[in-house]
Amino acid sequence: MPQVHEILELDLLTLREHTERAGDQFDRDRLRQSIEASLPISEVAVVRRQGALVAYAMLQPQEAGQWFVTGFNTHPEHRSAPVFRVLFGQFLNIASRRGITSLRSNVYKTNSLSMAFHARLGFQVTRENAKGVEFTVNLPQLLAKSRLVAR
Repeated sequence: MPQVHEILELDLLTLREHTERAGDQFDRDRLRQSIEASLPISEVAVVRRQGALVAYAMLQPQEAGQWFVTGFNTHPEHRSAPVFRVLFGQFLNIASRRGITSLRSNVYKTNSLSMAFHARLGFQVTRENAKGVEFTVNLPQLLAKSRLVAR
């Protein structure tokens, strides 16, 4: 299980820009509090390189089979197919063990990399507003698309 400070450090590398470009205030303390509250009630997949956290996915149950992606981040220097394969392999174990059938995720429209990544994984837009998009995907669809992304 990753520590709060590890997730916070990784998020600080990438989230500030998207948050502020979307017109929201980036608050380090609020982000830390959110991670502290989410971690104990979440399933977390992690990838480490030389002991350092380089990628994580944090998932929380919402209702029967539907889970919410509360956090997903990869260090910019480690965005590669091998890291994704490890992270997704752990996710599959979580999904199997916990009976996940679908995922929801929220993304700022200013985060073009995440928007494109969600689309490549087969997520569909289910809601949106001026700042962000809610994506949803069924697990079979995600499995099929993820095999293409991990190559």
